Amino acid sequence: QNRSASHDTNTQGMAVLFSLHDYTVRGRPTRGDTFQTLFAWILLFFLSEYLLQHLLNLLSSLGVVSPLACHPIVARHVGTDAFACGLVSCYGYASRGRLRPFVEGRMDGKGYEERMWRYLPEAQRVLTVFLAYQVKNMYDTFYWSDGPLFVLHHLLAGAAAWGGMYPGMGHVYTLFFMGLSEVSTCVLVVLANFDDEMGAPGLAEAYPNARAATAGAFVVAFLACRIVAWPVFAVRLLKDMRIAVGNAEDKNAKERRPWIYGIGGVLAALTVLQFAWLGEIVVTAKREIDKMR
Repeated sequence: QNRSASHDTNTQGMAVLFSLHDYTVRGRPTRGDTFQTLFAWILLFFLSEYLLQHLLNLLSSLGVVSPLACHPIVARHVGTDAFACGLVSCYGYASRGRLRPFVEGRMDGKGYEERMWRYLPEAQRVLTVFLAYQVKNMYDTFYWSDGPLFVLHHLLAGAAAWGGMYPGMGHVYTLFFMGLSEVSTCVLVVLANFDDEMGAPGLAEAYPNARAATAGAFVVAFLACRIVAWPVFAVRLLKDMRIAVGNAEDKNAKERRPWIYGIGGVLAALTVLQFAWLGEIVVTAKREIDKMR
C-alpha cells in the first residue's frame, strides 16, 4: 500500500516510542510523540556516557585498563557516539530486507512513489534516534570545542533527519544513509580515541594492537559502506528526487520541494566528500606503514 508520508498520523495519546511495535501500531508519530521520544533518547545518551565513565574508573582502579582509558573523551566516543551509531546501524541491518531491491537491481522510475513517500516504521525509528544523537553531539561539540565544521555537520544532518520525518520522505533510503552506513562511523569514533588531539593522549602507545585492529576495521567498513554502497543509493535517490519534482501531478513532491532540493544538494556534496575522505585515508595509511618500516 502506498501511503502518503504527510497523512500517516496517529490519533492516540502522546507516548515515548522505543520499540518497532510502537511505530507500527500507532502509525506515523505526532510531533509531540517525537519530541518526547527525542528527549528520552538524549537523556539515555547522557546516562550511557556517565555510567561508562564510572565503569572505566572502576576498571582502572582494579588494574584492568590503563588510567589513560579513563579520559572523559573516551566515555563520550564510546558511551554516546559508538552507542548511537551502532544502534542505528543495527536497526538498519535488521531492516535489510527493505533494501533487497537495490542490491538485486529491481528498480524502476515508475516505483519512485513507494520509495519517496511511503511511511516505514523502521525508518521513522532510525530517524528519531539519529536526530537525538545529533542534538547530543551538538552539545558535545560545544563542550569539547570541536569546531565550526562539526557544528555545520550536526545542523545539516539533524535537519535532514527532521525532513525525513516531517513532512516525511525517502524512508527506504533512510535505512541505509542514517542506518546501515553508520557502521563505519561507529568504528571511526572508537578509532578517534587513539588520536592524541581528538581522543585520549597516549592511548595509542598504551594499546598499539587495539589501535591497529580498529584502524583496519574502519578501512574495511568505510570501503564497503561509503565507497561501494553509498554511490549506488545516492544515485538512485537523486534520480527519484528528479522524477518526483518533474512530475507536475505529484502533490507530495510539490509540498516538499524545498526539502527535496536541500537534502538532494547535501547528499550530492557528501557523495563527493566520501571520495575525498578516501584520499585522506590512503595518505594516512601510507604514512602509518612508513612508520612501521
